[in-house]
Amino acid sequence: MKFIHAADVHLDSPMRGLEEYVGAPVERLRLATRRAMDHVVELCLAEHVEFLLIAGDLFDTACRDFNSALSVVAQLQRLNRAGIPVYLILGNHDSHDEMVRRVPWPENVTVFKHDEPHTVRHPRLPVAIHGMSYPKREVFDNLVPAYPGPCADCFNIGVLHTNAGGNLDHTPYAPCSIDELAAKGYDYWALGHVHDYQVLHERPYIAYSGTTQGRHAKELGAKGCLLVTVEDRQVAAVEFRHTDVMRWYRETITLQPDDDETALLDRARQALRQISHLADGRLAAVRLQFEGRCNVHQQLSRDATRQQIVANLRGLAGDFGDDIWIEKIKFRTQSPLNLDAMRLRQDLVGDLLRNIAEIAEDPTQLIRLSEELLKPLMSRAGAELAPREDGFEAMNLDDPQRLVAWLRDAEELLLSHLAEESTP
Repeated sequence: MKFIHAADVHLDSPMRGLEEYVGAPVERLRLATRRAMDHVVELCLAEHVEFLLIAGDLFDTACRDFNSALSVVAQLQRLNRAGIPVYLILGNHDSHDEMVRRVPWPENVTVFKHDEPHTVRHPRLPVAIHGMSYPKREVFDNLVPAYPGPCADCFNIGVLHTNAGGNLDHTPYAPCSIDELAAKGYDYWALGHVHDYQVLHERPYIAYSGTTQGRHAKELGAKGCLLVTVEDRQVAAVEFRHTDVMRWYRETITLQPDDDETALLDRARQALRQISHLADGRLAAVRLQFEGRCNVHQQLSRDATRQQIVANLRGLAGDFGDDIWIEKIKFRTQSPLNLDAMRLRQDLVGDLLRNIAEIAEDPTQLIRLSEELLKPLMSRAGAELAPREDGFEAMNLDDPQRLVAWLRDAEELLLSHLAEESTP
């Protein structure tokens, strides 16, 4: 027997602000979650599975766009024609209260009730599936104790949208411990809510399948679902299968002291070539970050040359057809000059660098810098430093870390000018 465990499809998840990105393939990104669900269905058909489990958040925003419902219903009808049942729970994004439209589910789809956990038997196999949909968006109660006990002479599966084990990166919806899941007596727990593939326990098997499609730059790498094989009422194999049509990557490139613009572009081209290979024909959304002490830093410190370098970097994507999109570029480079040696100089430059270091390490002097210099300056600047719709954030002059970062930026700007003046 084989079945598919999927979760967190988030159909038509709104990828906000795409129009503001340079050269963003907007339509491909918007349709990515639908195409990923298509791949789940195609995998079910290709593997001749007995059923499909969806552990919550099939929809992203309560199906307000009915095209989302129509697209997934058409796919689930394909499974209906093949005699493949679908067992579905609603999660925090598509809870019972959030669902503003009635979805015309095909007859092969079972949506678990939202008032209490209950059990559904497979029509042909000795399989019992236990689950519960979310009644509302925020469920902070532990649902596991209310789940029914295992059915005798059946392969028992629990389907739950939960933060199991207290994952700090996710909201603690329906929290529970791994130990209590294992003690329930089920043979497999199909979990949703955490967007990364994770195996929490093997006997019994407790796993997150992760999201079927990464939706932003924090959901990096391959995404998909789990193909589970059962033999003699025991989990014999669990395979992670890719369903994503595009992937997000972050690439940090460390530059060397002698690296100029040409070297920067060459290193970026090599990184993009490797990412293109890893993406294996999928669209790759890449965030590039450059760091290190390097000669090109002084060019990056000037707006005009930095903008030209950014344009040249974005142009590299064209070398890979339509399969690379550079989502964002960040520079964390530094001057190639030896900062420690510069601080030892017995001149005005050395004095200034030593003063910057002293202020950065002294909370009292940081407060004085903010109160006596920066706040009056900000007051005079007025509207120029106010938050704007384009994403510019108001300066927080009470944040010591932000103040230290500005001091370091000023230090690097000084070194860049010194490096420029020393260039023959």
